[in-house]
Amino acid sequence: MGISNLQPLAYAVAYTTFIFGITSIFLRFYCRLFILKTWGWDDWLAVAVLVVNVGQQIMLHMFLHYGCGLHVTVLSPFQQLQILKLLFIEEMFYYTVHWVIKSAFLFFYLRLSPSRGFRLLVYIGMALNGSILIVNIFLACFQCIPFSEILHPGTHPNAVCFNKLVLLIVPSILNILADFYILILPIPTVWSLQMSVRRKIAVLSIIGFGACAVVIACFRLIPLFELNSSSDFSYVLGKMVIVAALEIQFAVIAVNLPSIKALWLRITGGSSACSGLEHSDQRGYRLSSIGKRVGSSGAAIHRNRHGINRNSKGLKGDTRSDPDVLSTESEEELFRQCGTELHTPNQGVRIVNDDIKVTTDIHVINTGKEDDDVSLKHFLGNH
Repeated sequence: MGISNLQPLAYAVAYTTFIFGITSIFLRFYCRLFILKTWGWDDWLAVAVLVVNVGQQIMLHMFLHYGCGLHVTVLSPFQQLQILKLLFIEEMFYYTVHWVIKSAFLFFYLRLSPSRGFRLLVYIGMALNGSILIVNIFLACFQCIPFSEILHPGTHPNAVCFNKLVLLIVPSILNILADFYILILPIPTVWSLQMSVRRKIAVLSIIGFGACAVVIACFRLIPLFELNSSSDFSYVLGKMVIVAALEIQFAVIAVNLPSIKALWLRITGGSSACSGLEHSDQRGYRLSSIGKRVGSSGAAIHRNRHGINRNSKGLKGDTRSDPDVLSTESEEELFRQCGTELHTPNQGVRIVNDDIKVTTDIHVINTGKEDDDVSLKHFLGNH
């Protein structure tokens, strides 16, 4: 015999997972503002994730408040009607939550590489994500004609409605397909980074935490099929509350994990290339920004197909964009996090026969473990 009342379990799962999810958001904000001291478009989307996450939690609470998790036979007609109204609102809001979280992932991916091919795939993902939102909203709003049939089923004998199973399954399948696209998208780019296999696996493990949310989304199809065939909709919706809470909060944690990694490094004092993915902006940047701190007698550091050279026009710290010197901040942060600090005071850098010659006022200090040593030429010259 099954559980006759799912509400205690649903409340426990919904609020426990919400606490973890909301904590991950605030930890992300702390890391971005006080540890990494940088803020990007994906961080603004994290603010949006905070807003919609709170809204989603309110929706789940309202479902349970009006009787979801209880058998429909013990609910009053008023409770049943309120649940049906909430179900329509939740459809719209749930699709929006998915869109915001996926957008946060995709904007974060723009940090990984300046490659046009990769960024094009990210933009395709954004277009796919937006298109799925539009399709799902359209299905929800026009599932029945007239519209009042949605909120008051059976009151319009001549109403025309989409097949119920289509309305339940199609949006979920579209979201799952988008999840797989977003999950697989960064793998080739991360694997091509110049770091050890161990570090690559660590980076992919953090990004791949979102796979948990995808797996849960797949299991969500089970109660959806049950909702299509069962008349005890309030009890089935209790199961949906549990699954939705797990799915959304795992996704929220996944989108914040790369930033939280920096806090872990601060606490443990370790180094990891993973945090290098965090210290960047959405667009490529010039490695000559290092040279900007050189001083009046220094020169900007430029990168071309021959390695690093000195730009005599960089005396004033010119940082205008140049296709030949574009990179991604993740490279500089990888350099830093792997245990090498580059100090560039007033004397600058000179190049002799395409080799780097460091003056006595420039110090390269190794701060990492011996197996984590990374040469200056490796990160700044071999591109």
